[in-house]
Amino acid sequence: MKTSKISILAILVTLIVMAAPASAYITSQNIETKADRMVDIADQALNTIMDLVETVESDPDTMQAIEDAVLEEEFYGNVSLCVEAGTIVGTTEFTESGEGWTYLAVATQSLADKEYEDAIDNARDALTIFRDVLRSINDILVDSGVETDQILDTEVIQESIDRSIERIAELEALLADQELLDKLTDATDELTEAQDLLDAGENEDATEKLRDANALISEVCQELKEIAQELNPSRTECYLNNAFQYRERFRERFGQAWDEEIDVDELLQAFGYDNEEDFMTKFQEMIENAQGAEDVKDAVKSLKDIGQMIHKMDSALKQEFTQQRGNQGQDMPGNGKGYGNMGGGNSP
Repeated sequence: MKTSKISILAILVTLIVMAAPASAYITSQNIETKADRMVDIADQALNTIMDLVETVESDPDTMQAIEDAVLEEEFYGNVSLCVEAGTIVGTTEFTESGEGWTYLAVATQSLADKEYEDAIDNARDALTIFRDVLRSINDILVDSGVETDQILDTEVIQESIDRSIERIAELEALLADQELLDKLTDATDELTEAQDLLDAGENEDATEKLRDANALISEVCQELKEIAQELNPSRTECYLNNAFQYRERFRERFGQAWDEEIDVDELLQAFGYDNEEDFMTKFQEMIENAQGAEDVKDAVKSLKDIGQMIHKMDSALKQEFTQQRGNQGQDMPGNGKGYGNMGGGNSP
């Protein structure tokens, strides 16, 4: 394959900002603007995928390499997640609408109906699927022996962006200080710019923006340590009350999960818990450990552990709801509401 063609592939195969809660991307905007932006990002992501598919399909050498590696079925399986029923790609006609396409369609309709929370949730679910599709297509190209120049560099930058987004979500779960939250918002804006640059193939500029974001995150971490030195019982009690609220919210979410035939115990076992009751007991113990900590560092560590656990468990629950609703049909995607951010003014 010619280098020029590979360069086009390398630019297109980018792993888009899709996985974190919507608030981790555009927290400074109102709900209507957030919804509009999230749906727009999801739509751009879908266009990126279909551009990539068209580029691959139009290059005989690339398609032959995929066929020789016996990965053609996997390739079109990924495409199927992103198209409407009746779409024809190459010689393949898809008879059902894909899950990613359906989420985006629901998000678009929700936006038109001014149901902004639903629009954000469904756009985020669509983005998650589109990111997985892009990762899979990238793997298929690599496994097929297609030389992809800067793809590996792109992956490294993308992973760094994703980790920074997750770090922001964890910090937001610990903070109530508006000045620090504003700084995280600035870091989020830098990451959004980094993602846009990465999507355009501007890796060097994306890396610079990523560094700027990480510098802001580091500043927040340092200031958080300084705040810890002044941690007083009333602030700690406020944080712990918020943790208690999340504990009860998880109990409600688990009940909803059981109602939708999701095996909550099996889900929790993947995180090292025996069952739902074991999780609730250990959550209670984490809160009590933070409450009873005599050393400031121990208290901060306990609060941080609680924030991280909430973020991880909320993400896992959201994924289970998405998968279960997808298995039962595509008429109700993404209606569940997550609890991945302990912010809202009452959190640490």
